[in-house]
Amino acid sequence: MLTYKNRNSYLQGLHPLSGVMLLLLYLITFIVMDNPLYIILIMSSILFLSYIDGSFKELFRYIKLIIPFALLIIIINPILVKNGETVIYEGTINYPIFGTLRITVEAILFGCLNGLRIICITLVFGFFNLVIHPDRAFAFFSKYLKNSALLMSMTIRLFPSMIKSFNSIKEVEKLRGNKLVYDNMKKTLISQGNIVNILFLSSMEDASDMAEAMYSRGYGASKKRSSYFKEKFKKDDLLIISLCLIGLINLFLLKVKGYTDLEFYPKVQNPIESLNVYGYIFCAILFSPFFINWRWKTWK
Repeated sequence: MLTYKNRNSYLQGLHPLSGVMLLLLYLITFIVMDNPLYIILIMSSILFLSYIDGSFKELFRYIKLIIPFALLIIIINPILVKNGETVIYEGTINYPIFGTLRITVEAILFGCLNGLRIICITLVFGFFNLVIHPDRAFAFFSKYLKNSALLMSMTIRLFPSMIKSFNSIKEVEKLRGNKLVYDNMKKTLISQGNIVNILFLSSMEDASDMAEAMYSRGYGASKKRSSYFKEKFKKDDLLIISLCLIGLINLFLLKVKGYTDLEFYPKVQNPIESLNVYGYIFCAILFSPFFINWRWKTWK
C-alpha cells in the first residue's frame, strides 16, 4: 500500500498546512545539506517518525523501489566525473562518449552522497503520501494556489499510481507467457523497455481520461470552489508550524555560515570537521516531532 490509508495517527490528524510545512522542511534540508553525517541523522529522524506513526512498513517499500536508481547514480558518477586527486583506476583505452576511464575516490563518494540524497527525497514524498490526506490538502491549498494545488496533488499521486500500473503490466506480460528477464542483458533491457513503453502509453490515456472527466464535471468553470472539509488549527498545529519556522531559520543560518557544505573536489573534506553545535540543534528540532508523536501516542 503506497498511498494514504487512514490510521487515526497523530500526523494524519494535523492541519494540512502543518504536515506540508514539516515535510517541506525535510525536503529542503535534504536538498541543501551536503554533509552525509547530518543527512543520515535527519533520515533516521524521519524513519523514527514513520515508525511511531505506524507507517514504517509502507515507507520501507519506497526505499526498496528507489535503491536500484540510487545504485545506478553511484555507478555512473565515477565513470562520467574524472575530478579528484585519489585515483583508483586510470585506463588507457579511449571509449566513445566516456573517453578514458579515470575513477577516483572523490567521485565515488560524491555518487554515494547523491544516491543517499535521492533515497531521502523519495522518503519525504512517500511519507507525504502516507500521512497527508490528499483531498484535505487539495481542498485547503486550492483556495489560495488554485491550479498549482491541483498540479501538486496530481504530481504527488503520480509515483504510487505509476508503480501500481507498472506491476499490473508485468503481471499481464507474465500471464501472456512473455519472458521478462533473460541471461542476455540486451534482451532483458529490450523486454523492460517494452513494459516502459506500454506504461507511457497507458499514462497518456489516463491523463486524457482525467482531463475529459474534469472538463465534463465543470472543473474551473465556477470562480468560487466548493469545500467539503473545514480545517481548524489546533495547539499541536501551532507547535509543529513554530518548530518548522525555527528549523528553516536555523537551516538558513547553517547554509550562510557554510556548515551544511562539504568539499569533495579535489580532495574529500572530513565530514566530522564540519559538525558543530548549530547542526546538533537543527537535528534536535527535526527529532522533536517524533517525541511529540510519542507523547501523544502514550497519553491519548
